[in-house]
Amino acid sequence: MEDHTKIEPTAALVMIWAREMYGTGSPGRFYSILDLSAGEKMKAECDVACPWYNQVTLNRKWMIHRLAGEFIRGADGPCQVILPAAGKSPLALELLDDHNDRIRSVIEIDISGMEEKKRLYEKASPEFAGKISCVTADLFDLPGVIEAVRETGMYDPALPTVIIPEGISYYIPPSLLSGVIGLFSSPDHRNTVIFDFMLPCRLVNEDRRKFPKGIWRVINHDCNPDGTVTYTPEEIEETLKDAGCTRIDLHSMHFIEKDRTGGNAFFLCVEDGWTVIVEGRLPLSNYHRECEI
Repeated sequence: MEDHTKIEPTAALVMIWAREMYGTGSPGRFYSILDLSAGEKMKAECDVACPWYNQVTLNRKWMIHRLAGEFIRGADGPCQVILPAAGKSPLALELLDDHNDRIRSVIEIDISGMEEKKRLYEKASPEFAGKISCVTADLFDLPGVIEAVRETGMYDPALPTVIIPEGISYYIPPSLLSGVIGLFSSPDHRNTVIFDFMLPCRLVNEDRRKFPKGIWRVINHDCNPDGTVTYTPEEIEETLKDAGCTRIDLHSMHFIEKDRTGGNAFFLCVEDGWTVIVEGRLPLSNYHRECEI
């Protein structure tokens, strides 16, 4: 595609599944300049395993957007948004479209592709590009993440902050997940972290386990040979508590689907789902205090 930016297969796959979310506004303009062809082969393979898997992605992204919006609207003053492992998701533009006057800045972090993403923002949404900093850093190097975030000049630890490490809990160990989250706790505000995680198959109804197994067999074969990291509710709560989180809330696909669509076509009960959205309040943690952001 001429003048379109090609993205890697897994990112393209997720964007294909989420297509109906990006029809208008700044996210729509961003979406329209992406070349998603690298995800078509994986999409065809995933369709064999679960032809309606886009519903999981739509539920997940819809709920994360909703919870982030609730935090931003309810905060006492301007907010900032932190997006670890941001990839090519246009979540920053979704939130700015809805809450521009409430968001002071958005800081995106990833190991590569950040200069290119900044150019995409400038092309798709120049009115918001100045509020978004795209930082190159490796989440496995937490001191390096701290330094890179500090160097943007945009991070203010005194501002209410929502941290959204969407899509990374499947790929990194619990200790690193809690470390990344703990970087952005605050002594003065009750920040919030929102992200998705996957349950072990034993907690999913037996006749539904074939769907996540089939999908992740495709994804792991292509890009994640170490396999998928899963959490029980107790394990995710422990991981978040290690980061300093309190008041941890879990949201199942059953209830998200009902809220998003008005009914349940795919997740008739809680145990039919394998992806969960978690929200945790994040006061000051020992890790944050030691790192002195």
